[in-house]
Amino acid sequence: MLPEVQEFFSRMADLLPADRGAGYDDLARGFQDPAFRAQFFANRQYAAMVRTTFAVTMLRGSEKSNVIPPEAAAQVDCRMLAGDDPEEIAGWVRSVIADPNVQVDIGREPKIPNLSPPDTELYKAMADALRRRAPGAVVAPMILVAFTDNWVFRRCGLHGYGFSPFVLEEPELQRIHGNDERISLENLREGVRAYTEMLVDVAGA
Repeated sequence: MLPEVQEFFSRMADLLPADRGAGYDDLARGFQDPAFRAQFFANRQYAAMVRTTFAVTMLRGSEKSNVIPPEAAAQVDCRMLAGDDPEEIAGWVRSVIADPNVQVDIGREPKIPNLSPPDTELYKAMADALRRRAPGAVVAPMILVAFTDNWVFRRCGLHGYGFSPFVLEEPELQRIHGNDERISLENLREGVRAYTEMLVDVAGA
């Protein structure tokens, strides 16, 4: 369990009623309860924060519907957790398939995920800007279940964080990466203000 993931759920547990927060404060212990485990992994975003995920994104076979192809191929998008080893994951996939006729290869150089610590001046400036944007908000580190270019900067010794100072309702969240993706003008104005305040704070640190 990544410490950053446990910290996120511990903060969340503090906001929930006792009967709903049980298990989130200590996930390793909570997962021993079958009911909690089933409830947790039913949430796809939560599940992706604690384990490596796979999604079949491309299939290739015959050029024609009446021709059996000599071979077929599938491409699988694998999102690794920080600390996971690509070769170990490929070996696990081979052991699960357990078929000598199926070849499993790593298709390209893996984007090895990495993390930035939550105890830097930049993180503090972002947290302060968020609290001004939404007074009373609880700020906690979170592992994004997608991918950004921050992994490249971190390999160069730089800290990189995601910062999205927008207050989004569920319909807006559902539109992300869709054909109707947008945010409100209020979010745009307040978000720009939060970015500006954060940059001013960092420049003065």
